[in-house]
Parts: sequence; C-alpha cells; structure tokens
Amino acid sequence: MAERLGLFIGIDQYLDPKWGTVPYAESGAEALAKAFGDDAVLLGHQATKTVVESKLRKLKKAAKAGDTIVVWFAGRGLTKSGRGHLAAWDTQPDDPLETSLSIRDLLKDLSASKASTVVVLLDVGTGPELSGFESNLNEAELESLFADSVKAVGLTTCTPGEESTAAGNLKAGTATRLILDALNGQARKAVTKAGTVTALTLHQYLVDELPRSLRKHFDHGVQQTPRLYGPQNAAAVLLDLSPLLGAGDGTLLDPERLRRVVFRTEGGGRVKDLSGFRKGFQMPESATPSARKFIAKCATDDFREDLNRVYESAREHLGYKRKDIDTAIDPEGFGTLRTPDFEYTIHLTLDKDDPTQVTWRREVGAFSDPGFLRGSGFKSLFGNLFDQLAFEFDQPVDVEAWIDRLEDKPQPNVKLHVESDGSACEISLAGFAGRMRIDRKSLVVRGRGHDSAGLLDQFLAFLRNFGNLGERLQLKG
Repeated sequence: MAERLGLFIGIDQYLDPKWGTVPYAESGAEALAKAFGDDAVLLGHQATKTVVESKLRKLKKAAKAGDTIVVWFAGRGLTKSGRGHLAAWDTQPDDPLETSLSIRDLLKDLSASKASTVVVLLDVGTGPELSGFESNLNEAELESLFADSVKAVGLTTCTPGEESTAAGNLKAGTATRLILDALNGQARKAVTKAGTVTALTLHQYLVDELPRSLRKHFDHGVQQTPRLYGPQNAAAVLLDLSPLLGAGDGTLLDPERLRRVVFRTEGGGRVKDLSGFRKGFQMPESATPSARKFIAKCATDDFREDLNRVYESAREHLGYKRKDIDTAIDPEGFGTLRTPDFEYTIHLTLDKDDPTQVTWRREVGAFSDPGFLRGSGFKSLFGNLFDQLAFEFDQPVDVEAWIDRLEDKPQPNVKLHVESDGSACEISLAGFAGRMRIDRKSLVVRGRGHDSAGLLDQFLAFLRNFGNLGERLQLKG
C-alpha cells in the first residue's frame, strides 16, 4: 500500500548568529508535520547537517514504489555560482558550502529513491549577506532541476530574492499559515473535486490568497510571490482530505448548493428612530409603495453606516483592497456589499400590521468557498450575528409527497411536525437544539442563540440524512 513519507525541518535561530533569525520557522514545521500526520520533525539545534543528511538517507531507503516523499524546509538559503544550498543549524558562514545542504544533491538523492513522487516545499527568503554569496536560492537552478525531473515538484513560499514574511499576530509565517489552513480543510479553493490537496491547487491557492493576507498584516508595498517548479508533476497529491470533507462541508456543499445558502437575522425598530426621520414628518399609515420608498430614504444614513462598518471590518480581517469591495444602496430599501468571498445585504421593510414599525433583515451569502464559513475571517467579521440559515431550492418541492415518504419510512433520531394543510413541516434531529422548516421553496434552519457554525452543522446533518437536497427532498435508497 502506497504511503506518504515526510521530513519537516524548521530553524528559528542558528548556531552562528550571523544567519539572523527566522521567526516561527520551527512552530510552522511542527504544525505542518502534524497536519500531514507525520512525526519526522527536526527543529533548531536538531537540524545539523549530519542529522539532516542521515534522515534523508533513511527516507530514501524506506520509500517504496507508489510512495510520496514530502520534504519541508524553513530557514536560510544561499547560492554560489548558480548552485543553491540550504543552511543547516550548524552551517558555518566562513565555510558555508561544505557545511550546508546542496539542493541539487538533495533532489538527486530523493529522486533516486523508489518513491513515485517527490514534493519539496521551501520557505526560504532572502537572508543576511555573505561575501561572495547570494543570500537566497537561485531561481534558474530551481526551474532547471525540477523541469528535468520525472517525479519531483517544488513549491516555494516566495520567489528567490524576496523576503518570506511572518506576522506576529498570526504567530506564523504568512504563507505557512495559509498552507496550514489548506491542509486542515479550511480552504476549499486549495482542494480538488476529489477532495485532495495537490501541489498545483496549493500553489494556486497561495497565489490568490497570499497578496490579500499581506495587505492585511503589513504596510503597503510588501510583496511575496509563491512559485511552482516542475509543473509537469504538479498533480502530485500532498494530502487526501476526502474523508474529512466527505463528512463535512466539502462534498456536501458543492458550488451549486453553496450559492443558495444564506445566513440571516432580523430585528425590529421604529420609523421615528430612522436617522433621516424628522420631527415634522408624517408617520406612514399603511405599507404602500410610496411609504416604503419614504422610509428607505429616511434610512439612507443607517444603510451607509451599516455598510461602512462591514466594509472596514472586511478590510481589517480579510485584507481586501478597496477595489475588492463594491457597495450600493438601492432606493427601494436595499444595501449591498460584494466581495470575492461573499455578498452581504441589508433590507428594510415597513411592518404591514403596524406601519410605525420597521424590520431590518441582514443576510450574507453568495459564498465562493465553504471553507470561508469555518474560517476565522467569517467569525471575526460577523461574530454571532446570524440566527437563521436559509437554503433556496432550485425548483419547488412537493412537500406533501416528501412528508408521506418520511412517515412511511421513519428515520431514527428524527422528529417530524406537520402543518395541518401539509404545505410545510418542521423536523428536528437528535443532537441538535434547533429545528428546520421546509416548504415548497426553501429550508430554514433556526437554532438557539446566534451560532452560525451550529446552523451550518444542522444543515449538513440534514443533507447527510436526506440525500440530494439540491433538486428534490429525497430519502436515501
């Protein structure tokens, strides 16, 4: 049976202080090893040239046909005459070539193993200058080495000559944090339809997300460009997340379903409390179209304040540029904010029964990635705002027929409550505090408290129990 064999190396501080420090290199290597389910980790003083070479020899010897070797290195690098080297913990600045690790030799040895795939991940930015040496790896050499390989693919967190950044509030390298998100199943963009993270999908994810993360955590102008070497081997699978995603968001929330998921909350208010309502204005007597336009006009500043709040929070927590976000206020009582990851709307309506009252409805949907719903960005941006999850069916559902089928084939741990005319029903699932209401057009999940993750968990549990909700409400089998 094919296996994945790994070696994860991180060096924060070197034996000789001339190499400077590499913040969070060791914690990053340790976290990546954990994500891969591997315990072959060399941190700091453990990563001497002798020990690293010994571990690599054992790795080569242990590999069998069909296996994948993954090597991660976070630390310093240098180049002499076009040949790149990785600095071990005890590499001597006055004799670096003899006391460091040749990238050419490393790749040659691993490629000579019986493993079918070799993946080399490098977090090596430009370092202190040494007389007669370049303080970074050589891009031309990397391109040549991996282009000539039939089994190796390389991924660097930055282009040689750039700094590999680390953010104190992340307590990790900026790119390393994103890689960890991908390997832990929190970034659907980095996962194939089959549920795997490949060198190619990981690189594409870094290309998309790293600039945004840099804008969030650093001053304007900081650049870091991930590079992929050996694209002919870029389909190499780093990690199979299908078991995790199959039991959670990834396969259940395909793009077609995801675009119809909306988080929602509603709250009341008084017409007289709208920012634009003045003392001499006449209170609406009914919810006519003209009255609705009137209150929408009175609420213009309220809309603007709400959208500005989300706008600033999105820039702070998700690192968007100005051009990444579009906002608009519609005179019919809508405010909209669109981003690459979601669309936020706020809607104001006049109460039909009491036209002195208004209802504010806030929604977020049009998600690009189910991983965003589980990520820290969503939590930081919206907190516990939402108390409903709504899912719109792509075509009307015969609720009565579905109720009949469920009553004929009752499922354990499912309670059914049917409205007298059969037009809608509510179900509750054992282990979940909320209920789900189903009518011809939609399913709405309501939970206790304002817990977006809990609402999502209930919806996913429903999908697992009742099959293809995207077209019909059908029982499995």
